[in-house]
Amino acid sequence: MSREKLTDQIKNTLLEIDHIVSDMINVSEMVGGSFGITFRKCGKANCWCRNAEKKGHPFLRITYVENKKSRTKAIPKKDEEWIKKRTDHYKIFRQNFQKLRQCEITLNDLLNHFEKDVKAKTAQLRDYL
Repeated sequence: MSREKLTDQIKNTLLEIDHIVSDMINVSEMVGGSFGITFRKCGKANCWCRNAEKKGHPFLRITYVENKKSRTKAIPKKDEEWIKKRTDHYKIFRQNFQKLRQCEITLNDLLNHFEKDVKAKTAQLRDYL
């Protein structure tokens, strides 16, 4: 691969890294974990949820890992949209982290190729190299 092509690919990868990092640092609020709705039966003897065919009462929750243990917290109905948005921000942030890691791998590979190319061309300048 030519030096010019390698240089262009390196510059494009750096631009992509810059774009990803900009997206990451522009996040103002996020909550780690995942939001979900599950159903539970309340246990009251005369409640409608006691029927085996019914799923139960909806239960809004966030699930996250703390000290290597899975945790769940109940979320009030009034905060449903708020928590959804913040957990979505977290999910996008983590996806950007994955993209960033992949770009760093690509950048390292390109720089290794660039180094080999420059060393090979430099070695051609002197017959003792």
